[in-house]
Order: sequence, then structure tokens, then C-alpha cells
Amino acid sequence: MSSITQALTQTNNEFNSALSKQKGSTLDKDSFMLLLVTQFKYQDPLNPMDDKEFIAQMAQFSSLEQLMNLNTSMEGLTTATNNQQMVNATSYIGKLVSVSGNTIGKSTAANADGKMETSVSTFRYAFGDNVVKGTLSVKDANGNTIYTEDLAGKQAGTTFEFNWNGKMGNGLDAPDGVYTVTLAAFNDKGEAVLSDQVVDATVTGVVNSDGTVYLGMDGGQLMELANVRQVTTPKVKESSSNKDESEDKGEEESKDEEKAEESEKTEGNSGSGDEESGSDAADEAKAA
Repeated sequence: MSSITQALTQTNNEFNSALSKQKGSTLDKDSFMLLLVTQFKYQDPLNPMDDKEFIAQMAQFSSLEQLMNLNTSMEGLTTATNNQQMVNATSYIGKLVSVSGNTIGKSTAANADGKMETSVSTFRYAFGDNVVKGTLSVKDANGNTIYTEDLAGKQAGTTFEFNWNGKMGNGLDAPDGVYTVTLAAFNDKGEAVLSDQVVDATVTGVVNSDGTVYLGMDGGQLMELANVRQVTTPKVKESSSNKDESEDKGEEESKDEEKAEESEKTEGNSGSGDEESGSDAADEAKAA
């Protein structure tokens, strides 16, 4: 009796040892192999396992091992694909993208002239039905509404732009950060109207989080790469110093043109004077 107890104890210890090596409560192929070997080791010699049952269990174990190896290979392939996708996404940096979503960002930074300049992501939307009444709201990260705008009279199929000035409803400047734009619109029947929403912003970076690639925008928000609809090259804003230089060049060129015209007029006047004096002298010679 004691030998049976010892055998059961040993088996229990071996199995617990195998379980302790696993992550969580999931059994892997090694645990199943341990169960199978233990079953052979302590089977009743008077009633051994049937060969058909043994073959069936071995086939199940082989299938399990193949599935687990396939799962490991797929995980590696997924990781490689995500890494390649992230590398490809770096080509979007510096580009203006249109992304499905309703998250906008507000940021303040110094421009080329050293002056502080505020930029806000552009939010565009289009309704699927005519809107009789509705409200556009801007909410902060805590879900507090800081700005509202009336949407009554918006026509279906028309794309509207919301260029927020970065000010709250009380007229004060909102702090830099990420904000959410929400639309609540209703038709003449009082039914909710769905809308297509897009955010335009410049890409400043790329982030890979839990296998999902996100584009970091100039407003600070993160947008999924899979939701990008359009990519364009942003227009370069000319600094005031460059504008002044171009204006000065234009003024100098206009002055040079005026001087050239004046000199041509002077030369023309002197030439006509010489022709008049020459004709007078010829008349005097004929008279003589």
C-alpha cells in the first residue's frame, strides 16, 4: 500500500513540477507528454492500455505538437509583419494625412520667425441625411465639454470643415492637448443622423503598441495607420522674413525697370533733338 502511495505522490510531484513551468494555467505539449508517460508508467499490469487507445493518444499528441509549432511560427510572422509595417509607416513622417476618426490635437510652438504659433487639427464631416437640429461638441481628455457649435441646416452629402480656433466657450484659450469632437445630429423625423468623420493632420512619428501601428500627429494624438485614407505633401508656409526679402527684391526690380524706362526716354528725346538741328541746317544750306 505504501508503494502505491509513494508512486502517486511521485506522479503528483512530477506533474506539479511540469505545471509550475507553464505560463498561466495553459498546458503545453510537454505537459501532455508527461501525462501520457505517467499513464504508461503506472498502468495496471493486469489490465494494460489497449494498443488502439495508445495509437489514438499518440496521434492526438502529434497533432497538438504541430498546432503549437504552427502557432509559434505565426506569432513570429505577425511580429515581423508589424515591424515591417512600422518601418514602412516612417515614410509618412512630414506628410499631411486624412485619417478616419474624431480626435484632434492643439499644439503651440515657435515658427521660423521665433514667434509662438498655435495649430489645431482640421476636422471634416459629412452627414448621410439633412440635419434639422444638432450640436458639435469639443471634449477634453476627461470628457468635459469645453466648446459647442450649432449644426442646424447642414445638408446631406456635403463635406463640412471644423477649424477650431483653440478657444473654449468662455473665450479663454484651451491648453495644448488632445481633444475629441462629437456630433449629435437629427433629421426632420427626430432620428439620429450618422456622419463620416475625418481628421487632417501632419505626421510627426510612428508608434507600435501591442502589434498595432499608430501615427503620431503634430497635435499629439495617435491615429491608427489602418485608418489612413489619403496622404499628401503639406504646403510650406513662407516665413515673414522670406516674405520681406521677396518684397524687397520686387521693389528693387520695379525701381530698376523704372530707371531703364527713364533712360530710354532720355535717349529718345536727345535723338529727336539732333534730328531737328540737322534738318534746320539742311534748310539753311538750301536757302543759301
